[in-house]
Amino acid sequence: MDTDRLSLLKWQFSVAWRLTDLHLTRLTDAACLWKPSEDSWTVRMDDKGAWRADWTGEDPESPAPPTIAWLSWHVIWWWSGTLAAVAGDTPQEARSVAWPGDAHGAQSGIRSLSQSWSRLLDSAEETELSRPVSFPWPEPRPLIYALFWVNLELTKNAAEIGEVMNMFVHRAK
Repeated sequence: MDTDRLSLLKWQFSVAWRLTDLHLTRLTDAACLWKPSEDSWTVRMDDKGAWRADWTGEDPESPAPPTIAWLSWHVIWWWSGTLAAVAGDTPQEARSVAWPGDAHGAQSGIRSLSQSWSRLLDSAEETELSRPVSFPWPEPRPLIYALFWVNLELTKNAAEIGEVMNMFVHRAK
């Protein structure tokens, strides 16, 4: 088994992705929009018909529990932003990224990002890993930090989606 950094990143991503995909297959529109509490962070349709996430731009000390719609929006936002930054493009501001509007759209969007990420990892070269990348941090860090961060952030968000899904499924029991 290869133990170079890129092989380890690819293996870590495959584990994170299996967990994520397990939860994605269970998504329904009702589950995505179910609020675990009245003050939950969620998505709301704006006056132009786009679904926008509750977002203050700052991580509060004690955030309200998010909906699956918000969590899936969050994955789409940070993952597309990371892919853009790695490609040398400017990531979109969080407020300009819309939630797809339903479970199928969220599943499709996240699966598309997974394919793009897999292609990026497959084409990455060891010599690139020290190249500076500024997203998601204000100050540039080596690319390898961003690659490992995506795997960790995806695992965390997948676990959060799974937890909210479990609460949704068991709420009436």
